[in-house]
Amino acid sequence: MGAFETATARRSLLKGLGALAVGTSLPAKAQQLLADPGIELHPLPRVVSKGAWSDLARAMTGDLVLPNDAYFGNYSQVNNLSYSQRPAAIARCVTDADVSACLKWAHNTNTPFAVRSGGHNYAGFSTTSGLLIDMSPMAKIKADGDRVIIGGGAINVAVYRALERMGRTITHGRCEGVGAAGFLLGGGIGFNMRLYGIGSDLLRSTDLMLASGEKVTASATEHAKLLWACQGGGGGNFGVNTSFTLQTFPVSTVTVFILTWSKNQERVLYDLLHRLQEAPPGFGCKISVTPPTPQQRAQGDDIVISVMGQAHQGTPPLKELFGTLLEQADPKRTIEIDMPYWEAQDILAEEALPYFYREQSVFLKTENLTEKAVADMIATARAMPGTSLPSSFKFFQVGGEVNKLKPTDTAFVHRGFDWLFSSEVNWWELRDPPSLVSDNLVWQQQFYDKVRRLTPSGGAYQNFPDPALKDWQSAYYAENYRDLQKVKVEVDPGSLFTFAQAIKPA
Repeated sequence: MGAFETATARRSLLKGLGALAVGTSLPAKAQQLLADPGIELHPLPRVVSKGAWSDLARAMTGDLVLPNDAYFGNYSQVNNLSYSQRPAAIARCVTDADVSACLKWAHNTNTPFAVRSGGHNYAGFSTTSGLLIDMSPMAKIKADGDRVIIGGGAINVAVYRALERMGRTITHGRCEGVGAAGFLLGGGIGFNMRLYGIGSDLLRSTDLMLASGEKVTASATEHAKLLWACQGGGGGNFGVNTSFTLQTFPVSTVTVFILTWSKNQERVLYDLLHRLQEAPPGFGCKISVTPPTPQQRAQGDDIVISVMGQAHQGTPPLKELFGTLLEQADPKRTIEIDMPYWEAQDILAEEALPYFYREQSVFLKTENLTEKAVADMIATARAMPGTSLPSSFKFFQVGGEVNKLKPTDTAFVHRGFDWLFSSEVNWWELRDPPSLVSDNLVWQQQFYDKVRRLTPSGGAYQNFPDPALKDWQSAYYAENYRDLQKVKVEVDPGSLFTFAQAIKPA
C-alpha cells in the first residue's frame, strides 16, 4: 500500500548504507508527530497457538512464513524504517482463495492483520505484529486489448515492463518498488496525469476479496459505488484488491529533462511555479527545493532548486516553456529530446531503498504562491536544522485532465489545484541523534502548518499519509468521506479492515 515521488535527493540515497538500523528512542514530541502504528493500528492482543497457525497453513496454497523461516526478514522489510515491526507470520498468497482463507482465519481467531504489496506506506499502515498478508506473489500482468490487467501484488517496475511490451502506458510513478495497488487506490500521481488523469481515473474495474471472504468485481455496471470508492479511497479500507483493469494509451516519444539552479532561488522558484503552470497537458514535472545538510552548509553550500519531468511529442520545445530560466540553469543538466517513451522513463526512475523519513502534503493553487509566500518558503528552508541525509520540499504539477473531473466524480476529491506540495524529513538513526531528529520534525510541522494556510481547502494527499494529521478525514476525502462511509457499511460493517486512519462505517 503505498505511494509516486531532487534527482539525487530522495530514496536512491541509501545505497551502501544497508537496509536496517539500530532503533533509538525519539523524544516525546517526535513520537507524537510520527505516531507508532504498532500501538494504534495492529496490536496483537494475545499469542496465537501453533495449532491455529497450522490451520491457516493447511488452508493456503501459498506459503505461511514464520519468523524462523528463511527469507522472513526479506518478506517483512518495510520501506519507512520508522515503522519497522515484526509480524507474527507472513501469508504469501498465490490465489484469491488464499486471501479469502486469511481473512476468514483472521476474523475467527481475532488476529490483527495488514495487507501489503510493496510495503511503502509512509505511515506504516502496511505493518502489523499479527498476520501480514503478502500479495507480492499475485503479480501477473496481461494485456486485454487497449487495457491492462494488473495483479494485486505487482510492483511498479513489473507494470512498466509489461506496458513497454504492449507499446502503451498509463499514469504511473517513478519509484520502481512501490506496489501498484497502493499507488492506484490512493489516487496515483505521475508525470502523465495532466494528459491522462491520475492513475485511479483510468481504473475500469477491480476484483476484491471482501471481509466476508466473498470475491466481487467492481465496475461501472456492478458494484459501481465500490469502484468509485476504490478510485482514491485509499488502500486497506474496503477489501483486498486482487486485480485492477486500467485503460492504457499508446506511447510515442518524449523529451526528458533534469535541471538545477543554485542561485537566485527565490526568483527562480517563483518563476518556475507561475510559468510552468501555464504549460500544456503534455508537459509534466516535479520541482524540488533541497536545503544543504549541516555538513554541506559548513562548506558554504546553499539551497538547490531542481526540476525533472517530461514533455510529450507535440509539446512546445523546452526553450519556449522555460524561457530565460533555461539559460539561467546550472551547466550540469540532462536534456534528452524525442526519446522512446519507456527508454526515457529509465532516466526518470528512482530506487526505493529503506530508511527513516516523514512526509506531509497539501494541494496548492498558483494564485496563492505570491512572491512573499515563495520567499518565506526559501527562508524557512534555510532555517531547517538538517540531518545527515538531504531532505526536500517538492511541488508535483497537477492540473490538466486531473481537474476536468468534479471532486465527487471519484473518491479522489483533490480537483482544481495546480500543485501538490510535499515536505520530507529524512534521517539515519546511526548518524542522527534523537534530539536532532526531533528538532527537524518540529521544524517540518511548523513549516507544513504555514504552507497549509496558503490554500486552506488544499487537504492532503492520501497516498502520503501523515499520522499526525488530526483532520485526516476532511484532509484526505473532504465531502466524499460520508459516501465512503456508506460504502464501508455495505462491504465491511464490522471494520475487519482497520488501521489508525481507516474509513469508519457511517
